[in-house]
Amino acid sequence: MNKRTIFFGAIVLAVLFLICAVYYIIPGIYHPFTSSPPYETHRTHAILFFVLAVVSVLVALVNRRGVAG
Repeated sequence: MNKRTIFFGAIVLAVLFLICAVYYIIPGIYHPFTSSPPYETHRTHAILFFVLAVVSVLVALVNRRGVAG
């Protein structure tokens, strides 16, 4: 894979992870893949997705030079 593909892929993943993090913070919406009541706020899932979003942004920043060149 070239750096351009990794850059844009990491940006897409960061956006998706951020959407998932916000989704798991909102109470009253059904949250699948949880062991606790599905309609409550799930902070651990939200934190996990926020961390994954930050890691994806860091990967994009490391690979951004390939976009210009």
